[in-house]
Amino acid sequence: MIRIGAVVQRYGDGVVGGAETLARDVCERLNASGCDVTVFTTTATDYITWANEFAPGESVLRGVRILRFPVDRQRDIAAFNRFSELFFQSPARERDELLWIFEQGPQSPQLLKALESEYRHYDAFLFFTYLYLPTVLGMEKIDRPIALFPTAHDEPPLYLEIMRPVFSRPERLFFLTGAEQELVKRVFGPRPGMELVRTGLDIPAGVDGESFRRRHLIFGAYMLYAGRIERGKGLEEIFEVYPSLRNRHLVDLVLLGRKLMEIPDLEGIRYAGFVSESEKLSAFRGAAFSLQPSALESLSITTLESFGQGTPVLANQRSAALSEHVNLSGGGLLYADSAELESSAARLLSSPGLRFRMGEKGRGYVHTYFNWERVISAIRAAIVEMTGRQ
Repeated sequence: MIRIGAVVQRYGDGVVGGAETLARDVCERLNASGCDVTVFTTTATDYITWANEFAPGESVLRGVRILRFPVDRQRDIAAFNRFSELFFQSPARERDELLWIFEQGPQSPQLLKALESEYRHYDAFLFFTYLYLPTVLGMEKIDRPIALFPTAHDEPPLYLEIMRPVFSRPERLFFLTGAEQELVKRVFGPRPGMELVRTGLDIPAGVDGESFRRRHLIFGAYMLYAGRIERGKGLEEIFEVYPSLRNRHLVDLVLLGRKLMEIPDLEGIRYAGFVSESEKLSAFRGAAFSLQPSALESLSITTLESFGQGTPVLANQRSAALSEHVNLSGGGLLYADSAELESSAARLLSSPGLRFRMGEKGRGYVHTYFNWERVISAIRAAIVEMTGRQ
């Protein structure tokens, strides 16, 4: 049996985040495939503060052994953002990159010590996302084959010198999209061990698209955004064009997710907050289309969830990952600016037949490329090759 250690900054039920959800899905499925998986993580649930919420120590979640270690210092996100802005404005030669990594966090010396003392008990390690301290410093503690899921997008930290060993040390780099793979090739150069594995998506049958409507008393067409509601996600552009769309089409704008910015007090905007997984899928199913406005996406699981429910997407073409999904699938439209956002939204709202055809193409794309059986088979084969063990 192959023994695998997995390292991720947060892990567990109720932990929201793309890399964290990917880690949980991959670890559970590898464990079910016959591997023995142990997760090394922190007691934090929130990436904003890194506050200790889980109990430290050992636990088991759906068959996966979890070792949680406390975070020594919580993060003041406003202070970190100010520090980070000044840091990236400074000349590269004047930056203390290691200090930035420590300020980014999460700082858990006990986690790093555990990796250093325990790695010999494992055949290989998986690291999830390149960006955080447990990956950057954790890799240094391990003398075993490593595979990294970078979940990279084009952002300033990717270009730090301290990231070069993060991308050169692993025997495998597993990518979720071709766009992510090409970005890493451009920044760090091509190298052996790069593999496009994508990810999987569970698509339950028979999702009721009316239950979300009934619960929230929505009677007409609505556009859906699901994700963190914060600056930098492209929502400002949507709020800018929404009043005009509302006047022309009487369409609602529904927002799901954690609210980290003010939402304009405009007629037709509905903030539904956090909802259950089944309610979220019902919201996707019932929407005219979903909005994917972020320019910084390494995957966008919500795009795939929308496709899985046969609902087209209107996405920001400045994101290479979103452009890849839309162009390969034919499951939606792309926009480059506010004017194109408004005209494309109007086109979708005026064309039920177009929405249906695009939704069906998106559904087929997810079924073909984002199948968990294929994804886990590829990951497991790479681990076997790395370790020489079955």
